[in-house]
Amino acid sequence: MLHILNAATGEDLQPAFKFHVGKGWSLNLVGDVLWMANTYAGVSVVATKLDDPNHKIMTWNSGSGGAWGRRGVAVDSTGTAWFTTGDGIYDPPRYANSVVGVHIVGDELQLKDYFTPSNWQWLWKRDLDPNNTPTIFTYKGRELIAASGKECRLYLLDPKNAGGADHHTPLFKTPLFCNEEVDFQDMGSWGAVSTWEDTDGTRWVLAPFWGPVHSQFKAPIMNTPEARQGGVAAFKLEDVNGKLQFTPAWVSRDMKRGEPVLIVNGIVFGYGSGEETAQVFSDIGLQFDSSIRAAKGTRAVIYALDARTGKELWSSGDLMHQWNHFSGITVANGRVYLGTYDGTLYSFAVPAAGGGTP
Repeated sequence: MLHILNAATGEDLQPAFKFHVGKGWSLNLVGDVLWMANTYAGVSVVATKLDDPNHKIMTWNSGSGGAWGRRGVAVDSTGTAWFTTGDGIYDPPRYANSVVGVHIVGDELQLKDYFTPSNWQWLWKRDLDPNNTPTIFTYKGRELIAASGKECRLYLLDPKNAGGADHHTPLFKTPLFCNEEVDFQDMGSWGAVSTWEDTDGTRWVLAPFWGPVHSQFKAPIMNTPEARQGGVAAFKLEDVNGKLQFTPAWVSRDMKRGEPVLIVNGIVFGYGSGEETAQVFSDIGLQFDSSIRAAKGTRAVIYALDARTGKELWSSGDLMHQWNHFSGITVANGRVYLGTYDGTLYSFAVPAAGGGTP
C-alpha cells in the first residue's frame, strides 16, 4: 500500500492505495511520477502518476529476471527509467541480464531501449547478472549512463542508443576490476553506481565491490590497507582521441563488502556492510537459510573518503555493533545515517567544510 504522509505529523494526506504486489523497494519520485523496482513474477517495475485521481498503476515485465538494482530506477532527462534485470534468459521479449529503459506512453509503460552484454549466457550460467542501479549524468552536454554488475566491469552507455544496433555494443567497457575468481556470492560489484562532477569539470564514476581487486587492475592510487574483502573503485570519464573511456583513478582501503556510496562536498561516504554473503558452505553446500549468514555477520563500518584520492578521512570503527543488509546509507541535514540488522539506526554528525571529520 502506498501512503502519502504529512512529514510533520505522519498523518495520511489521502487514502492509501495498492501500489504493487510482491517484493518491491527503492521508491523514486521524479516530477509527478513515482517508480518502484519489483521482483514479483510478471512485474519488473511499477509506476504511477501522483496527480492521477484514479491511481492507475502502470507495470512492465522483463519476461525473465527480476529488477535487483539497490536504488531502483535511474530516470533520464526524457523521463525514461533505466534499471538492471537479474539472472534469466535473453530472448526478446525476454530481457534478463540487461540494462533496460522503459517510458510512459499514454497510461502504459513501454520498452524504449536496452543493452545486454554479449556474454549474457555465460553470465547467466554463473549468476553474474548486472544487478546494480545505473547512474545518469551529463558530460560536455551529452547525457550518458554508467552501469555495472557482479561480473565487475563498468559499462558506458548512450541513453539514445543504449546498446547500438545489436543492443550488445556499449560505448565503452572497462576490464574486470574485481571478481577474478568468477564468484557469484562474495565478489563482484553490487548495489548501485554513483557519480559526481569536480569543480574543474572532471566527471567521476564510483562503483562499490566485494572481494579483492583483480590482480591485473591497477589505479594510480591504491589506498591501504589493500582491498581484500571489498571497497570502492573510482574512475574518471575521459575523451581519448575522440572516444570516451573510463580511466581508473583510485581504489579505496579494504571494506568488508563495499556498498553504494554518496558524494557530498568532495567527500565520499561509503561503508562496508560487514555482512556474511556466502550462500555455499563446505559442509552443507548451497544453503539459503538466512539464520546461518546472520550468525556469521560482523559489523558495518562507515567511511569518509577524500573524493579525489580515496584517502580515508574518518571511519566509525567499532561504534556500530551489527551488520547491514542492502538498506543503503543516507546523508542529510548534516548527518550520515545507517541502519543495522538488529534494528538500530546510527547517526553521525558531518561538520561543515573545513571543520574536521565526523
